[in-house]
Amino acid sequence: MKRIHLFEFHDLSWFPQAWRNVLTDIMGFLATGLKLYRPILPKLNAVLSALDCRRVVDLCSGAAGPALVLLEELGQLDGQPVTITLTDKYPNIPAFRRLAAKSPDRISYSEAPVDAASVPDRLEGFRTLFTSFHHFDADAAREILRDAVRKNQGIGVFEYTERNLWVWVPALLVGPAFVWLVTPFIRPFSWQRLLWTYAIPIWMPAGFWDGLVSCLRTYSPRELRDLTADLDTDGYSWEAGRVRSLGAFRVTYLLGTPGTTGDRHN
Repeated sequence: MKRIHLFEFHDLSWFPQAWRNVLTDIMGFLATGLKLYRPILPKLNAVLSALDCRRVVDLCSGAAGPALVLLEELGQLDGQPVTITLTDKYPNIPAFRRLAAKSPDRISYSEAPVDAASVPDRLEGFRTLFTSFHHFDADAAREILRDAVRKNQGIGVFEYTERNLWVWVPALLVGPAFVWLVTPFIRPFSWQRLLWTYAIPIWMPAGFWDGLVSCLRTYSPRELRDLTADLDTDGYSWEAGRVRSLGAFRVTYLLGTPGTTGDRHN
């Protein structure tokens, strides 16, 4: 299936922040509760170890659910502390503050918007993008990767969506009912989240549309390799592929590492 780059509601600047937070809270809950990114963590941990890097700069964090799983699981895998800085173009400050309060020595965040294609020099560390790279068209996506190369920072792109309707049509059909069931259990409890889910269910049309479009916009491993075709200068190397996750889900990934040699496109 050809990649189709349509809009998502929570990408739009006029989309109210309260509604955007509801969407990112729900997506963060799903990614955290189902631990969809757990199978990719050994590979990510190996890259961080090879680079001797223990600081992660999470771009396009949303509600930062995947980043929290990363923080918990990587510590168990390697036994060394990993620190994470949460960032976003439209930062979900309440979610960032909640996570930072849980582990202030390991989680920090930027209240100022951060452009993934022009990350400030003060934010050094291995860059991660979870369930967010598909938001960018090919030119913008390449600029994100180019910025990492230019500033000699490692980068990892991870997506559990893909252009496979046999996987995602069933998930999208049962998704609204699932959200209705789990919303009261998302913590911390929020009356505003209940309002926009039940009384005025903005999540249903916006969430269904954004979920479908996320699948249609997700890059395949081959397309990720194409994006990096001219970005392997100065020993910077790339690896792209997929790993099996929960059920029929798969995680598509791209890993960029500075200071190494050889072509690692798999």
